[in-house]
Amino acid sequence: MQDERFSFYTALDGVHIDGLIGSAGILRFDFPECKYYIKHFEGISSAHNVSLAPNGKYALLGNFSQQIVLVDVEDPNDMKIAARQSTMYFEECAYRLRSNTHHLWYSDSERFIGAIGDYIYRFNINDLKNPENLGPHYLENAHELRWDSTNRYVLIGDLGPEKYDVRQICVFDMDEPDVSKRAKIIKVQNNIWHNCVHPTKPVGYALTYSIASDYENFIEWSPNYVREYIYEIDLPTAKITRIWSSGAEFPIHLNSDVEVTADDNLYVASGGGHCIVEIPLGTFDHSRIIGCYPNFWQRFLQTPKLFKNIIGGLSRRPAPTSTHYILQTLQITGGRIADGVYAARVSPDGKYLVGGNRGYNYLCVYDRKTFEKVHETVFPFRRDVYRQSPHYRLGWRGHHLGIHHSEIVARH
Repeated sequence: MQDERFSFYTALDGVHIDGLIGSAGILRFDFPECKYYIKHFEGISSAHNVSLAPNGKYALLGNFSQQIVLVDVEDPNDMKIAARQSTMYFEECAYRLRSNTHHLWYSDSERFIGAIGDYIYRFNINDLKNPENLGPHYLENAHELRWDSTNRYVLIGDLGPEKYDVRQICVFDMDEPDVSKRAKIIKVQNNIWHNCVHPTKPVGYALTYSIASDYENFIEWSPNYVREYIYEIDLPTAKITRIWSSGAEFPIHLNSDVEVTADDNLYVASGGGHCIVEIPLGTFDHSRIIGCYPNFWQRFLQTPKLFKNIIGGLSRRPAPTSTHYILQTLQITGGRIADGVYAARVSPDGKYLVGGNRGYNYLCVYDRKTFEKVHETVFPFRRDVYRQSPHYRLGWRGHHLGIHHSEIVARH
């Protein structure tokens, strides 16, 4: 059977260690042609997620710079901004990580929903200044949004506020007539940033994202070497029905992309473990793990990136008094200094698994059944900007792309 053609899109957030202070761009990778297209946008910072419209013409580039960014992606050689709207127009914000990073499209490709400040809003791409307020979500900082196949229940992660830890998620019922009662909060054992929803059932999956910090400073944090959880949630009742949990040594920390397939397998991109984890939902008691990174010599050529990560880490914490954070991080990453896998999606025909490693500027396509490599690409450094900056003249002659959240669509 001939392979189905698909396009794999990722947000690009730049060279920095945590993906929260960098630039903004989009990468498109076409398979089986194995061609890629890259576009960066000035005036936008810290791209995080790309949400594709069903018609394939537009994408919303979720970011941390308090902007709605609508991109025309119909022509991969000329991806361009179609519209921008400040979210400060609707709600003021004093926290730089409180922003619209994830969005959900309606089938008409004209309407979408997103979280702005304390509320969920419904937008029309032809009138971004006048959205409909759908009600409060009661979270501190709404992050990833996913809804079930009927578009009724929205599962929402919580990034948390600037000064303290939060451990909660929200199920938002779009059909509840009283808008003040649409959100149901569920308390959990640790932070949840990312989640997904089953493609046919009103069931969601939410994953803990454990971080540690001194003095309640959740801007300068480190990954926490603790047990992690995956919660199975019945969306109509907002109840946790099953729990999957791992020991701290299991490589599932700093999760990013999460996806459930129609054949009931859960896939998790591990930013800490440099791998993709597959968990069968039927038993919910075992897993398969595949490392997603280039070979030794390709990694060696990425050495400038490693120094950048060391500088980034030491800029945030004084090493002599932060050995406990450094050791936790090294245990999570298996001794690696580079970032891990933040993008992972199953191809529309279910045959392939695509992974993107942020730290190594690397993309790989695997046979989903055997986990054998089908194709791999190490992307070139970014060299199109900052040529007049002191950093460029001092020798930082290339910037990593910063592969983050992804989406995948079939091409006909």
